[in-house]
Amino acid sequence: MLIIGEKLNSAIPGIRQIIDCKDAAAVQDLALRQVAAGVDYLDLNTAHCKEVEDMEWLVRTVQEVTEVPLCIDSTSGMTIKKALESFKGDKSKVIINSISLEKNRLEEVLPLVLEYQCPVIGLTVDDNGIPKTVEDRIKITERMVEILSKHNYDLNNLYIDPLVLPLAVGHTNAVIFFQCLTEIKRLFKVKTVSGLSNISFNMPKRKLINRYFLAICMAHGMDAAILDPLDTKIMTLLTTLDLLMGNDPFGKKFLKAYRKGALED
Repeated sequence: MLIIGEKLNSAIPGIRQIIDCKDAAAVQDLALRQVAAGVDYLDLNTAHCKEVEDMEWLVRTVQEVTEVPLCIDSTSGMTIKKALESFKGDKSKVIINSISLEKNRLEEVLPLVLEYQCPVIGLTVDDNGIPKTVEDRIKITERMVEILSKHNYDLNNLYIDPLVLPLAVGHTNAVIFFQCLTEIKRLFKVKTVSGLSNISFNMPKRKLINRYFLAICMAHGMDAAILDPLDTKIMTLLTTLDLLMGNDPFGKKFLKAYRKGALED
C-alpha cells in the first residue's frame, strides 16, 4: 500500500495559516513528522491560498528537509506546472493529483503528464459531474485509459480514484466505491487510490469510519491511500493488514514497527 500523507493541505485552516504566514519551520516540522510516520509521498495543496506562488514556495520549503517524493494536489494546470518546475530531482517521481475527463482539466494537465511521464491520479468525473453508478464510473475509467494509451503512457503509473461520496448523503456510497474498485482491478491494468476523509464527512467518529473504510478498500485491492499518517491507529491498521494479506514477507515490517513501539492496540 502506497501511503500519501495528507497533512500539508490548505483546506485545513491551520495549514492555510502557516502557508499564508510563510512559516517554513512549521511546514518542515509537519513534513518530517509525516516522513517519520512512514509515508511514501507528501501531498501538497495550496488551493485555498495564493495557489501558484504558494505552491512554488511550499515545494521548495519541503524539499529543503526531505527527499520523499511529492504529490502535487491541484486542479490547476498552471499550479502543477510551477510545482514540477520547482521540484529538485527526478520529476518523473512526482505524482500529479489529478486529471479527469473535465475538458479544461484534461487540456491543461494531460500535456504535463505526458511531458514528465509522472504517475497520475485519474478521477472518475467529467463535465457532467461525478456519476452515481458503478457502470458510468467504469466508462470514464475506460475512456481515460484509452486516451493515455493512445499517447503511449505507461498505465502502471495510473492511479484511478473512483471518488467515494459521503455516507451522510447516501448510505450505499461506500458499497458503490468498493464495487468500483473490484471492477477497475478486473478490467484494467491500473492501480487504485482514494482519499479517506470524504467517506466520513458530516458524521461523528470520523477516524473510526475512515479506518474501517480503509480496511475494506485494501481487501478490495486498493493500491494507495491519501491519509493522516499521524493517526497511529490507522497506521497500525495498515501495517497489520499488510501482514495479514501476505504483503509483508516474514512479517519484517510488522516486527520493525513493533520494536519501535509504533503499533497501537
